[in-house]
Amino acid sequence: MRQRIMNGGAFEVRTSAGTVGGGDLPAESGAAHQEVVELRRYVEDLEVVQRHCEQHFPLPAELDPVDRIALCLARLLVDGQCVISPFLPRMSFTLSGEDFPGLRALLRGEQQSMWCSTEEFAVTLAGRRLPLGPVLVFHPRVAAEQEDGQRALAALDAGRGDGCTVTVRPVDGERFRMLLQNAANSAEQVPVPLGLPGFPEPR
Repeated sequence: MRQRIMNGGAFEVRTSAGTVGGGDLPAESGAAHQEVVELRRYVEDLEVVQRHCEQHFPLPAELDPVDRIALCLARLLVDGQCVISPFLPRMSFTLSGEDFPGLRALLRGEQQSMWCSTEEFAVTLAGRRLPLGPVLVFHPRVAAEQEDGQRALAALDAGRGDGCTVTVRPVDGERFRMLLQNAANSAEQVPVPLGLPGFPEPR
């Protein structure tokens, strides 16, 4: 209805007794049209995520920018796409005590690829938790924070690596990538843009 009204043109007001009035509506500006396009996309994103999570609730009157980004990210994940999460600039993990060359290279500051899985990933929208399912989090080039790496190497050398925490970051200020595990066999694992006007694309 909103889109139809924005197009402008003649209208009539009718009741059971017949036409009782009418007039002409001016066409609205391009900015107003874009606002409606984004509102429609918001509604469609929310509907897809609600259906996936089997939770249904009324459209929130407002959605802050962080929630809007999270909703867009969730929709793309549900659609089987690989996305870059602006919310994941770093990750921390705990060593098991196992020692191998690839780990030592990472701890020395050499760039390594990294994959990890989570049993459950969820977004929170309008105070509701929407679980999407298990996800893979990965990046082709990460490096350990220098202090953590040196401490962990010393712990491994002393045979006390078990329980040591290490923080890693994608190189060049990039962010980690995500993919739902049920889409992990997809040949297309190139991140897709969020495509939200006014928000810079994460990289």
